[in-house]
Amino acid sequence: MRVFHLDYWGFWLTNTLHTPIATLPLAADARLSSTDYNDDQVWELTPGVTDSPALKLQTNYGGRTGLASIVPLWTHDGRIIYQTQAYAQPPVITAFAPGYAQVEAALTPALLLTARYRTIESHAIGGQYTLRNTGQNPVRVRLELFGHVGAKGKEQPLKLIALPGGLYALGMGKIGNLNPVVLLESGTAETDTGLGISPKVYRDFAIAGGESVTVRWVHAGRLTTRDSLGLAQKWLGEAWDQQFLQVQKAAQSVPLIQTGDADMDMAFALSYQQLIQSFLKPTASLPFASFVATRRPVDGFSGGRGHSRGWDGQPPTLAYLAAQAVGAVNPELAQGVIRNYLAVQQADGWIDWKPGLGGQRSGMLCLPILARLTWGVFQYTEDARFLETAFPGLLKFFERWFAPDMDADGDGLPEWRREEQTGYPFMPTFATWQAWGQGANIQYAESPDLMAYLLSEAKSLREIAYYLRRETDERHLQTRIVTLQTALESLWNETEGRYVYRDRDTHLTTSAMTILTDAPVGDDLLPAERITPPNRVRVLVKGGLRHVPRLTLTLEGLDADGQGVKEQANSDRVVWSSGRGVYTSEATFSMLDRITVNGLSRTYRLDVSTVDMTELDITALLPLWSTGITPARAEKIISLMTDESRFWRRNGVSMYPADGSYFDPSNASGAGGIWPFWLTLLGEGLIEYGRLDLAAQLIRQLLSVQTTTLTGRKAFSEFYHSDEPQGLGEIGHLGGILPLHLFLRVAGVRIISSTKVWTGGEYPLDMPVTVRQHNVTVQRTREKTTVQFASGHTVTLNNEKWQDVLDASLGSE
Repeated sequence: MRVFHLDYWGFWLTNTLHTPIATLPLAADARLSSTDYNDDQVWELTPGVTDSPALKLQTNYGGRTGLASIVPLWTHDGRIIYQTQAYAQPPVITAFAPGYAQVEAALTPALLLTARYRTIESHAIGGQYTLRNTGQNPVRVRLELFGHVGAKGKEQPLKLIALPGGLYALGMGKIGNLNPVVLLESGTAETDTGLGISPKVYRDFAIAGGESVTVRWVHAGRLTTRDSLGLAQKWLGEAWDQQFLQVQKAAQSVPLIQTGDADMDMAFALSYQQLIQSFLKPTASLPFASFVATRRPVDGFSGGRGHSRGWDGQPPTLAYLAAQAVGAVNPELAQGVIRNYLAVQQADGWIDWKPGLGGQRSGMLCLPILARLTWGVFQYTEDARFLETAFPGLLKFFERWFAPDMDADGDGLPEWRREEQTGYPFMPTFATWQAWGQGANIQYAESPDLMAYLLSEAKSLREIAYYLRRETDERHLQTRIVTLQTALESLWNETEGRYVYRDRDTHLTTSAMTILTDAPVGDDLLPAERITPPNRVRVLVKGGLRHVPRLTLTLEGLDADGQGVKEQANSDRVVWSSGRGVYTSEATFSMLDRITVNGLSRTYRLDVSTVDMTELDITALLPLWSTGITPARAEKIISLMTDESRFWRRNGVSMYPADGSYFDPSNASGAGGIWPFWLTLLGEGLIEYGRLDLAAQLIRQLLSVQTTTLTGRKAFSEFYHSDEPQGLGEIGHLGGILPLHLFLRVAGVRIISSTKVWTGGEYPLDMPVTVRQHNVTVQRTREKTTVQFASGHTVTLNNEKWQDVLDASLGSE
């Protein structure tokens, strides 16, 4: 355990960290620097432990190579200082901000080192070393910058690049299509080092007692050595003090959250770090900055093959978390996420689910959550002009959900088109790509989660219309709200005491009936099975390998009205995955007489059943978030949600109940896990229905597993185990950072500017919380709330109500 000052640039904290920062990702801050979506070079700074190299800066150049690193090697009084254990005081990260880190160490008891790193842009990173001699006698020190590049299990040779005046730069060699260089200020080199000695650039210093010296270096990675040198020389020619001041100023807008738990405080700081670093500047495909899910050293280079999954667009599930969280930091970034959706809107109102900086499109209509997101961002920015600009497009998008292609039966309850559109394609009822999933066609179901989204969207649009005094739109939306509330209510099953799925056409919640099991193909199958009540038929084709066979499937029988029906489908209408195909009939059958399959060999087998719509999952809880249900219904949902034998697990609310047939707390061989997006929605729902106590408990459970995972994996995870302190899915995923927006709502703190704060009301957390931002400090306990402005003006509240607090000393009132 080590005590030191952690400076999140602008504020100093005395923290006792159980686990000091082991690795810190550094990426160009889109607020201050240029970024390159197609070639974004991200680094990781590792202070080092025991016999590992100290102050190692490493990257994969976006996946171009196995690992490349830059490490300082010091020589003092004949002793080499390279490994962490050789330092008198091992390096510790003492300050950080997006794209920036500061490290403090001591080469000897009297020779102190401050190292500052900044990702200058997507192609360049710089370091500045300051050595201070606190002793009385002069000392001589040599700094050597040592590089290492490993590719395909082999070390790649580096080279020296001669410069005018007897100076040298260090060439990292050809790495993919790059030729990176490291340029040390006034750096020279020993050209005759002998075989097996890696080239290095160095600088000698003589430091008098009580004096300091500073040296800078830049790494630049461009396509040619000449371009890399030019970029490095450009940045070494700049005055860095001004750049560091810009970083410091920008950091003032980042909330600094203190809870009394040092590891949790660090998790909050690293969450904001990752959030801001996830943004990249606009491209020709999107007019505003957008985020990526993972911005790591292995990401960022498309190389003509396209980016990884986390770089293929801004999904609404992440946008909802990221935009509201960053809304407290930078209004332009938050609003830009929404503006990007509106920028790709088609004339009929269609907005793509996942527009990307590289021009990507998903082909799915976006989750109806954009108006709720816009209204949420507005709470942080209070920018009425943005609301005015966004409202027409948001309204048009909302209405697009009721077009015939989204509401096939025209009953006012639209249907999902694909399970991926929900954001969670693992619900057992509809999961197609998992062997354990039923794979029913989601287009034939009416779902409570979609109705909850639409109702929430209508209510948010009405709030915006009221604020903007658009009375005609407000009246229209009120009518929509009533209709949607009625539609949602039709999905309530009184017997089950919950909201349920139902068939699109029969409006029945049907259970499965087995018709055939492991039946051979080849001859006609004659089940002659009566189906009561009428239901769709699900056909599972088994026995294939990766090859998708060409087949024709024919179903014959009677429809729901007792009329003869013959339905035919080819391979294109069968969903194939992992050697199996699933088909859901378009017709609802009251009798299934004949099944014919042509085109398959006898190695294939069939399972035939009706579709089961009775399965319980988290969609039954989401109407709570809509804020459009009665208190009695909300109470029922909360009771179901908080049942510890079902949804309420150790780490939060599971996607699927623990007593269900398909439950897997790891989401590997079944449905489950804790996903921060859905937990945030339910947390907001609890707040809206007056259960702030439960929202606080819920967020504490999630914070606990996230902090534990961060300590162990050194990164956040895409989602989390339902019951164990374990992170799952993709490492370093934006979706798994702490729920910053939800936490500030639960804590009851919203710092708008240096002169205005919203705070107060019930305080449900079991720990005091201090939030510092814009030079304003808000401290909350269960007894009182204290707001201190930069001017020194202080206001103390007794937690009676949520209210705005102004800096009266500046005449704000």
